[in-house]
Amino acid sequence: MRKWLWLLLYVLLAGVTFIYRYELLAWTDLHQSIPLLLAMATLFALVPVIPYKIVIIAFGYSYGTATAAWICWLGTTLAALLVYTGARTIFRNQARSYLERIRVLNRFTTWMEAHPFMGIMSMRLLPIVPQMAVNIYAGITYTPFWVFMVATAIGKLPAIFVFAYAGSQAESSIWVSLLILSGYLVFMTIILFLFRLRSRKKSNSE
Repeated sequence: MRKWLWLLLYVLLAGVTFIYRYELLAWTDLHQSIPLLLAMATLFALVPVIPYKIVIIAFGYSYGTATAAWICWLGTTLAALLVYTGARTIFRNQARSYLERIRVLNRFTTWMEAHPFMGIMSMRLLPIVPQMAVNIYAGITYTPFWVFMVATAIGKLPAIFVFAYAGSQAESSIWVSLLILSGYLVFMTIILFLFRLRSRKKSNSE
């Protein structure tokens, strides 16, 4: 019963955040205090009603690269740890038994648990992977807490810095911001292609 109560509370929080998402951003812009910025950065990472990259860009535009980067980095890391802890303590047994019934996921889980740091780091760096899914998946598998925390903290840094810098440049030149974002997406596409190519070669060799 308690696990469903937690799920209900999260759904209510998500609903309220979604309804008042723009008001919350505007209110944060009016009251520019570090604790409030950190709370909002954590909330929007915990309840992704707005793509977090947009949140980072907006923070970068309003507060500059350095402030936006470290606040969004800390906020999203805190949110990831909360979701990881919740999944690990509340839904782990049920979700684990479900994963074991799906052959493909079961094989991936086995690989993840053998290489937890590399697995989490890779998923953090790939822009197409939903980060909330990574948090939940790590929580229901046997991914050690410290490994998850360190891999998450390191893996989130590059994208957060790029998007915060792009946001900070938007006021002076929107084209510079678009060029930065395009360059990052092209770079990550190449990384993804190389990652898939390496995985395919490894599978063929086995």
